[in-house]
Amino acid sequence: MSEDVTWKKMAWRYVDENRIGDHICYYSDLRKMQAHYPGWTISKPLPTIFQEIAESWQRRLHAAV
Repeated sequence: MSEDVTWKKMAWRYVDENRIGDHICYYSDLRKMQAHYPGWTISKPLPTIFQEIAESWQRRLHAAV
């Protein structure tokens, strides 16, 4: 998704070990979250979030010049 919104090839490599500070486990079941915060819901699709992050970084980069 990053490449889709930035039009730039991402430089990455896979390393089969945990980084310091990484979570060991993630839970994607949002029922408990929604039970504790009934007014909360996912309001933006993931591609929109990536687009907003990329646009924010573009504004920061142009402001720094």
